[in-house]
Amino acid sequence: MYYPNLKTSDAELRAVRFLDDDVKRKIIPIFELTRSRKTRNIPNGSIERRVEQLYGAYGKYCFILDLATQDDLINDQVISMFDESGGYRNWTDFLEKNSEGNIIPCVLYTEDGSKENFQKQIDRIASRYGKICLRTSVADEDASKLYRWACEVVDANDIITCGILYYIEPLRIGNYKELCRLYVERVIGNKIPGSVLFPGSSFPRYVTDREGCGDLKGKFEALELLVERDVQTMFSNIPIEPSDFASVHPIRYQTGGGNWIPRIDIFDGSSFIYVRSRRTNGGYDKAAQDVDRTLVSRLPESWGKTQIINAIDGKVTGGSPSFWISVRINCWITQRAK
Repeated sequence: MYYPNLKTSDAELRAVRFLDDDVKRKIIPIFELTRSRKTRNIPNGSIERRVEQLYGAYGKYCFILDLATQDDLINDQVISMFDESGGYRNWTDFLEKNSEGNIIPCVLYTEDGSKENFQKQIDRIASRYGKICLRTSVADEDASKLYRWACEVVDANDIITCGILYYIEPLRIGNYKELCRLYVERVIGNKIPGSVLFPGSSFPRYVTDREGCGDLKGKFEALELLVERDVQTMFSNIPIEPSDFASVHPIRYQTGGGNWIPRIDIFDGSSFIYVRSRRTNGGYDKAAQDVDRTLVSRLPESWGKTQIINAIDGKVTGGSPSFWISVRINCWITQRAK
């Protein structure tokens, strides 16, 4: 099973909406719930609205639900979920009121929170949903304690542990492997969970940040796949499952659309190849003409592949950065699920 980590942004929901059903059956996405867009009627955004959109995009298939923590993606309602009172009652009540179908909730923890409230939360979630996900930074000093507390309430096989690597810097691959090794030894120990995930992403904030990548075209390796393969080899007796950020940089930055250079990205199974063209030089229409058609023909069939082919044929169906991020995500998840 493959576990892509996604936020509930418009781009990511569009990408999963158009995944083929056979792909959805082979993945369990982890969604970080964000507030909806701010509108005149909903000035602070709504997480209930985002849940509705999530179910509209992903339907009946199983997914893991967590909360986003980045300030510009949340609102006071999300913050209130981390109140540990009554065993994180705000969170568990929200889940029971707004969730439907087959989901696996993440368990929340606030710094210096009590064991009693943490375990009460686990007991309520596990009794209703069967499994839990413990999702922390790979280097979180509390991870070992939290996993130990969780194992006192539920069987380890009903726990998915997720040690997040975040951005994988090209010159520090060895460091990330070591962080995974320490997590396995210090957090998991001899209590093997049902699944172990180490999601990371080497997709940069700016493609030109990667060595050898130029203004109009470039190629760079998907380093998260190397880390994943080596860690799986290192711990062949542990169920380390494929997991990443689905070809998206793990940290979101506020950007102005005016500086965006239209770009089309292709993932060939090990590396990203991109082409760009400024709006004044033809934008997405020109970029599409510079795409390697042979490379595109080798991609698995998907909605994303169709959008690239349409653009090559002169029918660009989306002119926003968000649309083409959806295309990249859709192609990536389809390839990883095959």
